[in-house]
Amino acid sequence: MVIIPLVLMLLQTAVATPNGPATKVHVCKFEPNGAAWKGSCGRMDEENPALTIHSSKAITTGRWRKDYEPSSVWAGEIAWSDGAVPIEIEVYSDGKGILRSQDDGWFPIYRSTISTRALQFEVDFGNEVPPSDLDHEILKRAAAILSSEAVWNRSDSRECSPTETKWSIYCAMEKATIEVTGGFHHRRPALQVVRKIVDERAANKPYKHRLMDYNNDPATRFADVQTLFAEALQRTE
Repeated sequence: MVIIPLVLMLLQTAVATPNGPATKVHVCKFEPNGAAWKGSCGRMDEENPALTIHSSKAITTGRWRKDYEPSSVWAGEIAWSDGAVPIEIEVYSDGKGILRSQDDGWFPIYRSTISTRALQFEVDFGNEVPPSDLDHEILKRAAAILSSEAVWNRSDSRECSPTETKWSIYCAMEKATIEVTGGFHHRRPALQVVRKIVDERAANKPYKHRLMDYNNDPATRFADVQTLFAEALQRTE
């Protein structure tokens, strides 16, 4: 009999989401390896990337919600063939949580099992985490920061300085996120909502970096920036 190592096992589990039908979830399994935990979520995007995480004192990329504090936190990376992507994992007292990926987004953890010998998280990589109350506040604050054309930076580079007096859409979102949540993650739900609206508005334009390119597009007017935030606020109410 061939025994498959725990860290390489992949189970696909049907889980009923609160607002929709059952969805397939990757079961990510980890075993201790020195000071770290090593594991896998199985086959993803035609690869079987390895994950390495370690226990962390706190999430560094900002609070998720006002009313929730995680009971456990991990930080680490997913090692893809073209490079490693930083991740953070937060789990709450009910066993649910979030896996935050710097490249792909925030994904819900439906169930978790945590012990001194093994970790297991059921992660839905097919559906991103919806905006929270703090995401709505971020959008509100970003709209206030970018409140007039006089403070609009039309030449965004996605490099944001706290001493700036003019802001692009991206930098207004970054500044607002730090002020509201204490940290920044460029795939936070608030930013993903804005990106989705940009996708809808510029469906035929080959933007590489959606917020930067929409901001710098000569066809974008300040009125468009204002309605961008207004629409994002409506979608997160």
